Amino acid sequence: MSRQNRLMQEALDKNLPAEALNELYAQIDQSPADAAEFGRLKQVDRMLRGASYERAPQGLALKIMARLAEGLQPEQLRRSSGLALALGLALVTLLLTPLLIVLGLMILSVITSAAALTTLIGQIVNLLALLLNSLDGLVRGAQDVLKTYPEAPVLITLIPISLFWLARFATQNREDQ
Repeated sequence: MSRQNRLMQEALDKNLPAEALNELYAQIDQSPADAAEFGRLKQVDRMLRGASYERAPQGLALKIMARLAEGLQPEQLRRSSGLALALGLALVTLLLTPLLIVLGLMILSVITSAAALTTLIGQIVNLLALLLNSLDGLVRGAQDVLKTYPEAPVLITLIPISLFWLARFATQNREDQ
């Protein structure tokens, strides 16, 4: 998408600063082709804003996911396995954070010495800061991967399903033994 088209889209969304809007109008005044394009975009925008909203069919999401999965090639899946690992680690970190907080509160209730409590609180704060920095790094890495690999959203939706099937398989495996 060209800069001019992006400016037109932002102008229609009313997200364009005044000086950029002036730049866009100056370009439209100079170029009949840009003026015609902006007119078409305005017409489509008005039509979409006036359209009624309909609820999507229930099976639509499944059909879309199936169609997207058909388009994945084996080499794309290998590239995205790193993303799945990163997102899995982020999920584990998100799940462990409340447990660490509860553990910290339990330890605080047991310790009665003020000096020991102060030292422990400092260590817990450092641990939580390290944990949050790690989580921030994971999120930033996941965002970078999402920008690089367009098929990443498909894999993100497959992670919970995979975790469910792994848990189910592990449970059935224990019952069989």
